[in-house]
Amino acid sequence: MIAKSKNITTSNKNLIISFFKEIIETKTFDVKSVLERYCDENIKVNITSPFEEINGIESFYNEFWKPLFSSFPDTEIQPYILIGGDYEERSYVSCTGNFVGTFKEDWLGIPASNQPTWLRYTVLFRIENNKIIKTSYFFDMLDVIRQAGFNLFPNRAIELVPPSPMTNDGILSQNTDSVEGQETLNLINNMLDGLSSYDGKSKDSMGQERFWDTKNMMWYGPSGIGTTRGLKGFQKNHQMPFLKAFPTRGMLPKTQEDQFCQLGDGNYAFDFGFPLMYGTHLGDDWLGLSATGKKVTMRVLDFWRKKDGKLKENWVMIDMVDILSQLGIDVFELLKTEVQKRNNNLC
Repeated sequence: MIAKSKNITTSNKNLIISFFKEIIETKTFDVKSVLERYCDENIKVNITSPFEEINGIESFYNEFWKPLFSSFPDTEIQPYILIGGDYEERSYVSCTGNFVGTFKEDWLGIPASNQPTWLRYTVLFRIENNKIIKTSYFFDMLDVIRQAGFNLFPNRAIELVPPSPMTNDGILSQNTDSVEGQETLNLINNMLDGLSSYDGKSKDSMGQERFWDTKNMMWYGPSGIGTTRGLKGFQKNHQMPFLKAFPTRGMLPKTQEDQFCQLGDGNYAFDFGFPLMYGTHLGDDWLGLSATGKKVTMRVLDFWRKKDGKLKENWVMIDMVDILSQLGIDVFELLKTEVQKRNNNLC
């Protein structure tokens, strides 16, 4: 049974590699036929804000892929981590990387720059009988807006398009050591348990130095937060401001089948929730905002790379636009205002 499961996982990983390859080879002229070959006709698609849930191949093509390729006609999909396995007896593959293309036409109200643009993405696929039956895409929309020339929120850490793993070995298209994969996942869960032990006073209460390469770890956060180096940099630029802003927070209860997923594959692991957690916005200064007192849910997908028993790199995707919407801030209305200001200044 274990060998069979591994063979299915390898087949599913290569299915996704082929799916992306054919999407890029066909681009605008035959993408729909690729979707028909690889996806169940009733595929369910979740995409981070401003998208709503999409159902079926026709809608997936018309609402997502067709506009994407109209705006970025020379897009290439460049994953740098791809892992997979079974969770709750269901088969998944997840990957992260960039869609890279020249921004030729406005997309979702973001003005085209006519410049190369990196659409940072993370995606989770659920696969049955060699067909994608459900998928959840995360895009760093604030970063696309930033690359178009509009930095809407003050970031504490540096803003950049995160790199691939330092070891350049993140595409795990073949079988990996299942024991190591479980060890990686155990390390992740122990680290997450440490986060939940925060006493509300001292960061030391979480004991995070037990889990990270404290001097050299890299934390690649979403736009609006940025990238940090070292445990102290992570704590200063993300963790403590976040804990101050959301002192009341926790994991959400499971209400639907594919709401959560986590897998360890070799020395890589991911943890997914759509949504994953909740928090009440009671503190100031996160993204430069004053406390609103509002309760929000958070859609999150993290990837980690382990080295020598410690976490070395962490790629973090959060649906920032969705969180901001729950706080009463419409990012795309804010962008529209900024675009009008820029256009007026050009007159």
